[in-house]
Amino acid sequence: MIVDGDDLRRRLDAAWRLDPEESGGGPEPFMAEMRALLADAEALGEPESLFRVLLGYTYSLGFRGWKDSSREVTGEWLGLLRRCLLMWHAEPHRYDEDYVTAMWTQFYRLLDVFIRIFPEPADRVRRLVDELERYCPPTRPGFRYALDDARLHLAARRGDVAEVERWWTRLRTQEPPREHMFPDGLASVDATMWARLGHPGRAIAALAPVLTGRIPTRDGDEHEDVLLMPYLLTGRVGEAVAVHQRTYTRSGMKFGEVAAHLEFCARTGNEERGLDVLHRNFARIGYHCDSVDGMWTAAAAALLCRRVVAAGLDREWVWECGCADPGCETLPLYTYAKLGQDLRWHATRFAEHMDGLNGTPHLGERIDALLHAEPVVDRLELPPAAAPARHRAGPPRSPHLDATDDAGLLRALDLARAADPGTSRIVLTQRVLQNALVGGATRALVEARFALLDDLLPDGWELWSTDLFSCLVELFRLHEARPTLLGADRLAAMWRAVPVALDRALTLPGTHLRQVRAFLDTAERHQRPGTGDARHVRWFRTGAWARAGDAEAARAAWEHWCALPPAERRTTSADVLRAVQWWLDLGRDRWALETAETLPAGSDRSRLLPALLRAGRADEAHELHERTYRTVTGAPEVAAHLQFCARTGRLEHGREIIGRVLGLYHVADDEEFAFDRLRAYAGAVLLGERLVAAGLDEPWTWPADACCPAEDGWSHARLAAACRRHLALYARRWEELLGTDFHTRAVTALADGR
Repeated sequence: MIVDGDDLRRRLDAAWRLDPEESGGGPEPFMAEMRALLADAEALGEPESLFRVLLGYTYSLGFRGWKDSSREVTGEWLGLLRRCLLMWHAEPHRYDEDYVTAMWTQFYRLLDVFIRIFPEPADRVRRLVDELERYCPPTRPGFRYALDDARLHLAARRGDVAEVERWWTRLRTQEPPREHMFPDGLASVDATMWARLGHPGRAIAALAPVLTGRIPTRDGDEHEDVLLMPYLLTGRVGEAVAVHQRTYTRSGMKFGEVAAHLEFCARTGNEERGLDVLHRNFARIGYHCDSVDGMWTAAAAALLCRRVVAAGLDREWVWECGCADPGCETLPLYTYAKLGQDLRWHATRFAEHMDGLNGTPHLGERIDALLHAEPVVDRLELPPAAAPARHRAGPPRSPHLDATDDAGLLRALDLARAADPGTSRIVLTQRVLQNALVGGATRALVEARFALLDDLLPDGWELWSTDLFSCLVELFRLHEARPTLLGADRLAAMWRAVPVALDRALTLPGTHLRQVRAFLDTAERHQRPGTGDARHVRWFRTGAWARAGDAEAARAAWEHWCALPPAERRTTSADVLRAVQWWLDLGRDRWALETAETLPAGSDRSRLLPALLRAGRADEAHELHERTYRTVTGAPEVAAHLQFCARTGRLEHGREIIGRVLGLYHVADDEEFAFDRLRAYAGAVLLGERLVAAGLDEPWTWPADACCPAEDGWSHARLAAACRRHLALYARRWEELLGTDFHTRAVTALADGR
């Protein structure tokens, strides 16, 4: 029980000795003690003691994590600091100067959180800065400097380079206030800011006072690696190499430093070194991003993964979950293609969120530019590795499975297979595979790989297309390395999976076209005599060239397929329709119409509608449309009917079609956006804008579905605008996967009515 203020102060001094920054202990005891002191200080009611305890408690909030939103912490933090500010403003001479300075420092820390780390809307932060300036007297030039610095970085977040230049020029004539900030850290942040704005010369100038020794660095702090890309882009290649070599193995790097090394490696042809950096910092990066700095690092890692795939270096590897949770369902097997996809979308979505907070498109444009950055040099020679490459190390043993021998792992696999099909069973099976790699347990490795193949092949698992493709690639690699290991039954199972895996790989986003081609080369080397293996290889070579936008190469591959004996090139109606769509996608109407002639009677030919119109067969197109538009559901057919309706003025029919297939325009997962949806979305844009122009638009309700309730306020104008945004977003993703903008240009022209 509190006796008096002296007792409270003694307890506060003892609590400060628990500060994790000083004691090295965990944050929980520190926060718990400060929370208890706050309750007692409130009860005592002594203003000086309450002021001190409030500042101690708000400081401790900086160590607290949160489950759902940073506002769980920052809202309380700001509210209590505002209370301190009002107490001081009412009686400024009552409070100890050191504690008042600490209050202003905490406000600066909170502004930094709101601007750079866990962002708040730009207008809200600007109002807070203005409010604090009103309370801050001219006798506190240090904090007024801090407020101007906040304005500088808020302008940078919005991409207002002229405003950034104005504030930076003003602040460079002043000394940074050491009572509120670390000058070397401030210079590093400014250098990173200029680099991200695309001004490498300014970035070097910002850090120059630190590099020349005018601003001393804190013990152990290393800042120069944020200049890796500015050095490279300004021709100071030797300095960039030296800095990278000196720092890339350093532990405890900040987000911006990790991002700098990843981008440097990705843009100098040093993908292997980049993978070493990536693996050294996985615990820092993770596979999500929830801060501005995390967004930039995720984008740099995604760029590296894209370059790794392009260089043919993608491999399966083990993600260390690093936990002892018995309920852990982290998938241990990953590929760089999959990691790049995950990080790419996290960075893009966070940039979109930030642009909403900022009211400008700046960050979305800059992140897109980083994701698609081209090499500065094709290959920059680096000195020998400073330490063993982390990504070349053997996989760790699963913390959730002890066995590493064949007998133990096969028992574990039996237990896994007894589980119901689903993600949990796949996790258990992948752990068996992981430990089989660790222990060299060949039998268990083979059994686990084929068990995964069985899990990923059925209908309903299409969104795991990258995992299926990776599983099949690893099986063929195993067969290539040890040709006598797998029997005829196993090889037959692999080849049965080939058309499923390749169809999904060419249809759904995730697998890069370069990987498909490399796999086709491998598969061709291992075709079995007297089987239909050649049919699969030649068929999907045609599809791969069609995706690449190369009509002549696709036609040559098609002729190669047609040269097979008729018994070997048997096809279903679905196969013929896919071939028809290849020619339509490539703009070869005549080839599409010729191929469609081999379809059985009764097959739905409605995807040919635009081609028929262009061929002058309007009557045939009209008859086909009237016969099929009421039942059409597939993306290619919907796209064709919407084009037909927009171009022939049958807008009511088009509106009816869209109302029936709204599910096509609701993508709950980025991996759902199949290639064929590009044209369906372009058709919705074209038809929607024609409806608006004709005065036929009206409000309607989007009906409820499995994941969302019904939503009012929709119109075809709104749908067309949404489809245009999504078309740009996903077309950009397909460009990355295919390595061409051929199809992007085609669907954009379609949406624009060209």
